Amino acid sequence: MNIAVYCGSVFGNDISYENSVKELAFELYRRNINVVYGGSTQGLMGVISQESMRLGNRVTGVIPYSLINKEIQSEAITEVIKVNSMSERKNKMEALSDAFIAMPGGYGTFDEIFEVLSAAQLGHHGKPCAFYNINGYYDKLIEFLHHCSKEGFINERFVDMIIVSEHPKELLDKIENYTPVKSKWEY
Repeated sequence: MNIAVYCGSVFGNDISYENSVKELAFELYRRNINVVYGGSTQGLMGVISQESMRLGNRVTGVIPYSLINKEIQSEAITEVIKVNSMSERKNKMEALSDAFIAMPGGYGTFDEIFEVLSAAQLGHHGKPCAFYNINGYYDKLIEFLHHCSKEGFINERFVDMIIVSEHPKELLDKIENYTPVKSKWEY
């Protein structure tokens, strides 16, 4: 199994983010789940890749040529795939992955996870999408998505399909036991 891990190229303001990423890397290794990520050595991206490699897991990085020098491409991983654009990066990561986890991050992380959530809603895939909710990072976002549902803009089943946990074991248990929801077009 391959899981795309979307995360920031920074560490955040609390060491618990880095420590929690290491816990996730260990749980992925324990379950023999390979990591697909953005290909950088920086921030939480660097932590997930370096820790996964240290443990002996397979790590595939997907990085656009335009970011190789800015994000500092990792050479110390199993495979590096270079692409021409951010769109190609997202498409390649989606194609390589059986599930998706968003760790704390910024606009890029949000863009990546919302693209695969939208694709699931439209029935383009039935893969699990999850938020690794370290320190309650995604609490307000999940609250907002429920508000969107209450206001009639997102069907509640598309909010409920999102896996959310602050515990790596629980997060991966839910991913492994995920049942896809019917698409927007199915009733």
